[in-house]
Amino acid sequence: MAGVIPALIAHIQIKELQDGIIAIAFTADANPDGSLHNTAQATQAYTSAREYDSALVRFWDKYFLAENSSLWCTTMQKPRHCQQYTLSGRLPINVLKGTPLSCPIWPSNPFSSADFDISTTGLLVTARDPEFNPAESMQTSLWYIPLRTFTEEPPPRLRKILVLDYNGDTTSVRFAPNGVSAAFLKKKDGNDSELNRIFIVREVLDIESVFELPIRSEITQERWDLSANSITWASDSHSLFVTADERGRCKLFRLVIFLDNGSSIAYARPLSQDGSISSVHSLSTSRSDSRLFINKSTFTESSIFSIINPDTGTQLVISNATKMGQTLGLHASQVSEITFKGHGDYDVQAWVMKPSTFRSDKKYPLALLIHGGPADTWHDAWSTRGNPAIFAEQGYVVVLPNPTGSTSFGQAFSSAVNGDWGGRAYHDLVACFTHLESHLPFIDTTRAVALGASYGGYMMNWIAGQPFAKKFRTLVCHDGIFSLYNMLASDVATSLPAVMGGTLWEDRATWDRNDPAQHTQNWTQPMLFIHSDLDYRCPITEGLGPFAVCQQRGIESRFLNFPDENHFVLKPENSLKWHRTVLGWINKYADVNGGVVLEPPVSEPHRG
Repeated sequence: MAGVIPALIAHIQIKELQDGIIAIAFTADANPDGSLHNTAQATQAYTSAREYDSALVRFWDKYFLAENSSLWCTTMQKPRHCQQYTLSGRLPINVLKGTPLSCPIWPSNPFSSADFDISTTGLLVTARDPEFNPAESMQTSLWYIPLRTFTEEPPPRLRKILVLDYNGDTTSVRFAPNGVSAAFLKKKDGNDSELNRIFIVREVLDIESVFELPIRSEITQERWDLSANSITWASDSHSLFVTADERGRCKLFRLVIFLDNGSSIAYARPLSQDGSISSVHSLSTSRSDSRLFINKSTFTESSIFSIINPDTGTQLVISNATKMGQTLGLHASQVSEITFKGHGDYDVQAWVMKPSTFRSDKKYPLALLIHGGPADTWHDAWSTRGNPAIFAEQGYVVVLPNPTGSTSFGQAFSSAVNGDWGGRAYHDLVACFTHLESHLPFIDTTRAVALGASYGGYMMNWIAGQPFAKKFRTLVCHDGIFSLYNMLASDVATSLPAVMGGTLWEDRATWDRNDPAQHTQNWTQPMLFIHSDLDYRCPITEGLGPFAVCQQRGIESRFLNFPDENHFVLKPENSLKWHRTVLGWINKYADVNGGVVLEPPVSEPHRG
């Protein structure tokens, strides 16, 4: 053991300096005075009260507390003639001390970890920008902390890396192997539908050397209209490996950077086609070895580990968890994709997954699954939440459309949902159903069910008040949105004006036009609602409200609640209960025999 740090630490990164010294950076809570927070030594409060003067009250499933998470650094070294490293005898340095910044940015966030990176020249860190009112913007920005020994105290002053006219999130901060260049992603504004743009910092010591990297497709030579998800530098520090969504797949691209008339430009070359990449790692620091270790999945395979050579295009599969789905009785031939005309002169893509026992001479009930977001997409990827294979193996043909608002189809398609949540995307779904009726004869559309989560849950509540609802035997709403007004209690209430075109008091007409609660007089179809107490993204009232509407209107309905889950149901036994209730519910209304059977509600008061 090298030593003890008297705190709960996370997100550890290390970097070798000169003379065998290892720099260590990590996150841990800080007391209000900037010192390291030790939970065992913390003073016990006599009240459970929480009190706030700003909009930073809670995020995802946790409340903000007085102890702010911060970024710390220290060193360890292996003394001469010793086989063991020894931690520096000094306490770790809080490099954010005296600033309003925190790292990680949020007390809980399933979509990203602490976004910082370490090099021999210091640290890069993203944090919520205190120059913006958190009630109006949650913009995150980038700072550079120049460090030489990683034990400097007080720590050097932070240098903000400015990106003019870009006021959205900053993510995926990565130093180049040379230690002096860097890359990161940034959105134009706070709207989720905006694409991530790639920025390069030529020299971190010159914080004004930042520029947006123009990108063209190597194949078409046209402007690259995709949103990057992650960045990995090549070992030569002159090219990037980037994951980005394209037509329902998270692909890996190589961006080769060239100088063109004195300016940099990159050409994107796809290195993968099928499935979705979830992680990318360089295998070597040698400039002559560009091999990557990647993990990807598909609708039928949960994990495929491979080594890919970007120079030759060869790919060596190291392992796959279920032998390409065989151990689960799944196979790739169950999955296909269709394209149909949307609400206008544009195409919409959808995935189709059939049962493993599919026969073309039989008819199967339809399960229409609507994704969240709306700035999201159905990826050809494995998931433990809303996995289409679960529904297909109950005997459904599962259709997963990517309507207006979906990512991976370009900026214009993604942005077209703004201010029109219940408009074009809804009509795309109607068009999808019409296409299925006329082009897929093996689907029994008279036994259709629809399910959606988050924005997909919003769409369940929206459909319930529209004529389209009559096409479905039942609607299932997981953590959906019932009233847009109530979403001002969401942890991301600042995003609503961006997607609705203005605040509630500035453009009430748009809010009302897109509000499912305005159409409850039309509700008739049976509905199942699932909502959890720790869901601060779509608060619990968004499940209780529509359930109350159904109960008062005499509509068959059920409410499933998890007091210890957030926007996702993650605990194994809770997930099992979720699936048993959801599958039992839809099987009951779609007349599916031989599958999961709906059980009586576990918490219904005894009426004896």
